[in-house]
Order: sequence, then structure tokens, then C-alpha cells
Amino acid sequence: MTPTGLVTALKAEIEDAVKGYKMQAENQGDKRVSVYAQYIRGEIIDGAAEGDDEIGDTYYPLIIVTYQGGKDDTPTRESPREEASVANIGLTFRTYGEDEAAWMDLLNIMEHVRQRVLTKRTVADEYRLVLPIEWHTIETQHYPFWFGYGTLQYTISQPQESFPLEFQDVTEEYAK
Repeated sequence: MTPTGLVTALKAEIEDAVKGYKMQAENQGDKRVSVYAQYIRGEIIDGAAEGDDEIGDTYYPLIIVTYQGGKDDTPTRESPREEASVANIGLTFRTYGEDEAAWMDLLNIMEHVRQRVLTKRTVADEYRLVLPIEWHTIETQHYPFWFGYGTLQYTISQPQESFPLEFQDVTEEYAK
């Protein structure tokens, strides 16, 4: 399915962008940034996931890649596009930090991802980024937890319309 393929491919791209990144975590030392597709796995609530020693006992820092909907449209002469279908992707960023500069960690990880999606605008040789993209934080952060958001849009393939069999017969006869 196209939306699942996009979310999976974008998750892998973001994981690669932040793979060497470690940030402060609640009640533990620095840990890698976890990237999730569509939701946070349930087993993290009870501690580390099986076979994943680095998750530990906290969610933070993390990025969640979510499919938030899409739109199918018809290309026109004024706006001819190869693809007339798009998928909306939301990125949720969550970090933790108690020091005065902790908010910078949030903006820094958001910037890493922003630069990656802008330099690699086509994901998995199939999904093309559509500009503009948006990045936000919230004014009232829940110290010591920090939240940010990104909204992206990618072109996705649009199936070709099929015609009833009797129209295909007429078309084939006309083409002879």
C-alpha cells in the first residue's frame, strides 16, 4: 500500500539522518533518537523492547512519522503534474532536557531532519517532496519535555481509471 510504503521509507531516511545522534533522556544517560512509524510501540511502556538494549525506560528523544491523510486530484492544463495524488506526513519531535539550553536540542534535531528531507527530496525512488513544508514548536513547552512538529507532503502514485468492459470493446474497435 502506498501510504505504508511512504511512511516506512521516510522512517528509514530519518533514522539514517539521526543515527549518530545521542541526546539527554529522562533518568538515564544520553541515548539515541528513536524513530517510530505511525505510533510508539506499546512494549516500551514496560521498559526496553525485546532485543533493544538502547531503548531503556524512557520515550525521549524520539521522532514519530505519521500518515495524516491524502488528496487525489485531476491534473489540469494550468497545473499539469505527473502525479495528482499526495500524502500528508506529520513528524512529531520530542526531547527531554533540564538545562537552560535544552530547547536547542529540539531545534537541532528538527534541523537535522529538515536538511535531510530537503537534500533528498525523493524517497525510495518513488515519493517526491512537495514544497512548501512547515516546522513548528509550541509556545508553552511542558518543561523539561520539548515538542516540535513538521508537516510534509509527498506525491504518491495515482491509479489509472479503468473503464467498463463494453467501453474497452468500443475503443479497441475504433482503434482498428
